[in-house]
Amino acid sequence: MKKLLSTIVLAITCVAALAQKSKVWDDVITGYCNIPVIDITKVTFTPDSTEVCMRLSFRAGKQFGFTSGTHLKVGTQQYAVKNATVIKLNEGYTMPTDTVDFSLIFNPAPLGTTRMDLIEPAGLTFSNIHGAGEIPDGIIDTYWRNNATGDWLIGFAVNHVIYNNKVWDIATLTNNKDAYTIALTDGPIIKVGKLKKSKRTIGIDQQKGIVCSPITTATMPDYPTKDMRKGFVDNGYRAGDSVTIVGWLKDMPEQAWKQSGEFEAIISHLIIDNQERYTTKLDSLGRFTLRFPLVNSSDAFLDLRRSSVSPVLEPGKTYFFLKDFKTGQVLFMGDDARLQNELAACPAAWGYRRINQGEDAMQFKTRMDGICEAMKAEIQENIAKRPNLSQRYIDYVNGLCLAGQGESMMQARFVVPGKELPKEYMDYVTTQLWQKMPKPYTLFMPFSTFMRDYLDQVVTERHGVKIDRYTITLPEGAYPTILRRAKADGRVSITDDEIALVERYAEAYRKEYAAQAQNQKIDSLNINISNSYSEQYLAIMERPDVKTVIDEESTLVDIYYQLEAVKSTNPDPALIDLALAHRFYWTLNSFRKSLAPAALNFALQEIKLPAALDIVKTTNDKYIALEHQDLTNAASLRPSTDVENMTDGEKMLRKIIEPYKGRVIYLDVWGTWCGPCKQRLKDSWKEKEALKDLDIVYLYLCNGSSDESWKNVIKEYNLAGPNCVHYNLPKEQQSAIERYLNVQGFPTYKIIDKQGNIHDLDWLHADDMEAFKQTMEKFCK
Repeated sequence: MKKLLSTIVLAITCVAALAQKSKVWDDVITGYCNIPVIDITKVTFTPDSTEVCMRLSFRAGKQFGFTSGTHLKVGTQQYAVKNATVIKLNEGYTMPTDTVDFSLIFNPAPLGTTRMDLIEPAGLTFSNIHGAGEIPDGIIDTYWRNNATGDWLIGFAVNHVIYNNKVWDIATLTNNKDAYTIALTDGPIIKVGKLKKSKRTIGIDQQKGIVCSPITTATMPDYPTKDMRKGFVDNGYRAGDSVTIVGWLKDMPEQAWKQSGEFEAIISHLIIDNQERYTTKLDSLGRFTLRFPLVNSSDAFLDLRRSSVSPVLEPGKTYFFLKDFKTGQVLFMGDDARLQNELAACPAAWGYRRINQGEDAMQFKTRMDGICEAMKAEIQENIAKRPNLSQRYIDYVNGLCLAGQGESMMQARFVVPGKELPKEYMDYVTTQLWQKMPKPYTLFMPFSTFMRDYLDQVVTERHGVKIDRYTITLPEGAYPTILRRAKADGRVSITDDEIALVERYAEAYRKEYAAQAQNQKIDSLNINISNSYSEQYLAIMERPDVKTVIDEESTLVDIYYQLEAVKSTNPDPALIDLALAHRFYWTLNSFRKSLAPAALNFALQEIKLPAALDIVKTTNDKYIALEHQDLTNAASLRPSTDVENMTDGEKMLRKIIEPYKGRVIYLDVWGTWCGPCKQRLKDSWKEKEALKDLDIVYLYLCNGSSDESWKNVIKEYNLAGPNCVHYNLPKEQQSAIERYLNVQGFPTYKIIDKQGNIHDLDWLHADDMEAFKQTMEKFCK
């Protein structure tokens, strides 16, 4: 028995000795990392080495690596990397999946290390790496939560206090043996009790003291009670609502300041189908206040380049957002900030999911189902760690799965042959995703793309015809709807039987059109359709009142198809209005001219949501104003007669550039219908400003655009000028020049040097303005 006890004592002694020779940070906090897709998950200190476990979450196929110059910095001492797991030092590693776990093994840092930096000479920096859970000495740079509610109550800095959604200046602070009395400038008196059993009692003015615990983790710990509330603020998509974010990017290192002196919030605008960015200047300490419009509850990106936090924002609310770059903590304060703190602690993101080459639609669906199941399993894992995760958090992540899977599955239409998705696939999207989307529809960023692609696919399946490599939408399917509405308004005299005949003809016409077009080329299409309805149909369509109505509403065919698609698949009035406003905005943005009178009247009559209608009216008014605006430097717009009767692409281009012989020409081939083209044109003033000291001619060749839209874009982005030349040539001539230039997509950029030689230019060239400027300087020598 004595021998057994001796053995146990010896074993305990050995374990204790081993523990003294090693230390592990299982929960690691990083103050700042300039590449937010890499996390440090664990640090192990031993006498022989310091191992830093890391996780990279990016995209399969991407490369990354670490050089042998990577090192840890503890105080002034450096500890070099000596090995790695999974990857090899000084070699690129291709990610086999979207997530890769690996370790860097360094020369041993002291076991007593409390904070350190990790530096990779190529540019990666982790600063203020430390373990979570340490009870702080004193109160400076600490944050405290109300133990009863779990909410963040107060925070203390050297000269400031964070309380009640505000950063207060400290007027006086007295420390009486770890008990503090703090007077705030123009604010309350704060009394902080001594630390007892890792807690302090904090009193505000004459209020009863609140028992608080320090927040020692990177984000808010689990709340003490379950929140079973369901749903999110839904204001009915009311125009004029907003959200306010007050905050502090505290103790930012110089590298973070260099990234930007602004705080940025990004939301996805459902109607304009684009991300809206709102910014405000930081003060010298990194504090800010940002108020911006919010149509309804929406998820958002906050301070994407430095903090990369994605909370849900609700209209009418005020949130205080803290990112402390010294302690590495991200916290939200407010009267209802629980969901925001939970999303900071347990981030949820769908990611970029696309069909792979060689993967068919149903295989892709199965893979997307698996990703959704994995996200739901992760919810359960998070609940195991945080049993009181709110129902709203769970509902949000489940809704994000629906929106994300819908967006990814509908993006597959652009890859599968002929945009033809199996019926089983589309039925699943309709019944399990589209019809089950939680409200409000603005809540999830992927939904705007999901809505656009889903409705377009429904319209294509019902009214589209495949010709050659293209799919066109036939207008005849909208005629019955147009005639029914016109009959109800008394604008046309027609019977229900005649409208039914028009409907039967349209369906027969589409089928026969598709059959005849099956083996034809779009440039030599020859369709000849005759059926038993033809004579009666033509007689109806030639009647003056019918002809007038169809002509007047021909611009609304696409809108009618969208309305039919949304009403037949999810007839929620709010969704119908949002989808209609989305389509009207798309029309305005694509063609860059005001709506035809019939289209504007339709929008005014049909769209009931004020916020949705306001976007259509405001955008339409903008183009009306542009159409009445005089064009400055009109000489920049050259007539097509410059190349009249010419057909050879090279000869036409040489004729166009002949007046600028001996000068460098920046060539932009674009179209008013091309979104990326217009975004680049919108930002082109930055290039011109950077290159203002160089002698450059800016030549713009416009593809497939009406003169009205062409001129409106030039006015909108102020593209006319003494060094600018614009052409909007007839289709055949423009196509000939594009063939000569080997245009494969839009926008296409070329540089024509002083000798007339043509050089390719990457379409993202302006993203590195300094490198682009150096390139242009070489051409201009």
